[in-house]
Amino acid sequence: MASQSISMSSGLIAIALVVRSGAGPRFVFHYPPHLTEQLSQREARFGTELDISDEEDEDDEYGDSDESELEDGGFQLNQAVGKLSLGEKINRKKVRHVGALDGDDHYNGPNGEQVVPWEHLGEFSATDLEMILTPSRAFHKKKFELTLDPHYFVSYPMHIREDGLWKKKRPKKGKKTKTEGSGAVSEDGKSAERSKNGDSDKDQAANSDDGDDSGDMTMFNVVFVLNLPKHDADGRILIYEHVIKKFNKALKHAQAQDSFVWKESEMILSMKEKAREDRRPMSWLWSEILAKSSLAGAIRDVFTAISNTKIATVQLATNPPLDLSLQIPVPSFLTKLPEPTDRAMPGLLLTTANPFVDDEGVADPTHLNKHFALLLLNDEDKVIAEIQADNTELSAPLIECIRLCKPTLSFLQVAQANSIELPSLLILAQHLIYWRRAIAIPPLHARETYIVSPNSDNHKLPAASIAWKKAFPLAPALPYFLAHLSAAPRPYKSFFPSKNHRGTYLEMLGWLIRGGWVTQLRTFAWILVWPEIIYEVDYALKAEALEKRAHPPSSSENTSSSSPDSNEESESDRTEVTDPSAPMTTEQAAENARLERLAAKAAADAAADAEQFSKRPHPEATAHPSLNNAPHLRGIAPYIIVDPHRVSHEESLYIAAIGKRFAEEKVRDCWFKFARYFNGSEALEMIGLREGMKRKEAWGIVMGLQEHLIITKHW
Repeated sequence: MASQSISMSSGLIAIALVVRSGAGPRFVFHYPPHLTEQLSQREARFGTELDISDEEDEDDEYGDSDESELEDGGFQLNQAVGKLSLGEKINRKKVRHVGALDGDDHYNGPNGEQVVPWEHLGEFSATDLEMILTPSRAFHKKKFELTLDPHYFVSYPMHIREDGLWKKKRPKKGKKTKTEGSGAVSEDGKSAERSKNGDSDKDQAANSDDGDDSGDMTMFNVVFVLNLPKHDADGRILIYEHVIKKFNKALKHAQAQDSFVWKESEMILSMKEKAREDRRPMSWLWSEILAKSSLAGAIRDVFTAISNTKIATVQLATNPPLDLSLQIPVPSFLTKLPEPTDRAMPGLLLTTANPFVDDEGVADPTHLNKHFALLLLNDEDKVIAEIQADNTELSAPLIECIRLCKPTLSFLQVAQANSIELPSLLILAQHLIYWRRAIAIPPLHARETYIVSPNSDNHKLPAASIAWKKAFPLAPALPYFLAHLSAAPRPYKSFFPSKNHRGTYLEMLGWLIRGGWVTQLRTFAWILVWPEIIYEVDYALKAEALEKRAHPPSSSENTSSSSPDSNEESESDRTEVTDPSAPMTTEQAAENARLERLAAKAAADAAADAEQFSKRPHPEATAHPSLNNAPHLRGIAPYIIVDPHRVSHEESLYIAAIGKRFAEEKVRDCWFKFARYFNGSEALEMIGLREGMKRKEAWGIVMGLQEHLIITKHW
């Protein structure tokens, strides 16, 4: 069974290590030895495109060269060029000697000087790059991005602390240190020799922000060289956040623990100097460096994995060893087809079924929905073998999770059937998803409808057809099967030759979803309020309003419902009682006359409204409101409730009025329970799982409600 194949380029073309010490900046190492000058290919927008040749991007032409300003510190390329005098090294004409940049051997230049093949990174001189890629302390632990067309240099520089240490010293806990042999060992495991080195570093600390001091290394910078389209800022952000920062932080930890980066850098620089004297070929030197240097090997492994959008797993030879895993997160699905400016990822599953949404409908990457199922991205036996080879404390629980979880059962169903804790099962499933061994999907079901995915990568159809035939020898050919699925959509079980083929055909379905060939056609709905219901609610609201006008609250009710502050009158106000026999003043008479006129007008208006209302037809509930064409309903348009979670007072009355129309109590109860799913984003196929009902029963009830729903289907 083929794993899900995703076409996505990280844009990584090289990784370089530069350091600064008392002797100045040094360009230590880069991998691969030679850069490719080919621009990154633009991914095909859809899998049906036949011509995948590169399209020239006018924005990438040399005639439109923008100066790139760094996000932190406002560093600009033109400032750096002015200071370093890179000259022809950054000239658009790229005047260079092919033998020096692309060759393997040393040669003598026009003036008799020795030209060393590893003293260039692509078209750029290592001497120039080591100056520009060792920025000042102002860039410590900040994003450093530099553009030298067509390449982006992105890094996370690390400087030594001003106290001469690479890591903040932990306060002592008051325990005595043990002295054995040559040095004292502190509580946190640091040797006295390391403390001595720290004191030495402190004495040799940078006297300026640029770190121009004497002594050992004062900063290092692992720089990632990218070749991405200018509009693809998301690609640079992803690799920076998930790979570049984490790798540099891990190296800083290793440096603080065991001076790892400086020791490895010294060794590599020594090997390069010796090879220079012996005029060794670059290929020979790089083989020697990679064989002897743990840091160089780690850089190579990170480059190899990340440039191929794989997971990089490296181990730094510190004491104790430091294990590190890095990856650019690859989405397990797309919710929509990419826009022209978006990254295309043909072959990725296309679905709006987001497994990382909580019960309230809020996206949460840490919350795995219990109503989804686990689909492995490779053969179960192969995945189990890989986990056994890892041999970690999680290996046994992960293997048990794989054996229990099936793509036809939700996580909740698996937990209930096997009497295991659901939170533990979800944690193990999330682990498998994060490490790209599985994805979460709505449980596969024979009654659901599946279609050919618009995001399928048809360029890989010939190779996939061979893998399909090997996995399912007796099944129809893959193009033939996909052609049948792409016809008029119908339940998947209609493709079964017989009930005995159910298991095999569900395995075939899992294979197709895993490769992004098919996706589920899901059903969505909104509540549709017919004019009959609207008229009925409006009639009831107006009748209630007229009743209140005809029988206003009594004065005693007004007094009892008034605020407590009204009773807190002053003693003088309460003692002022008007004498009824006393003659009214002119103002009092005018006020009474005004109030009488207002009361008479209100009574006349109420009588007119009541008379007008009495002429309106009384609402009559029919068996099918959608077919009611009564004359008094012709001016009323149907109304759609977009979000039942946030309804107005009238909308809530519409929902209640519809519910009263159902004679069967079970259907009436389900209407009020199911109404929250009719928001256009909750698939109706998931109602049975979420309400703990059998799918056939839940779907039958939903079909009985469809007169009051507007229904659509998509992925």
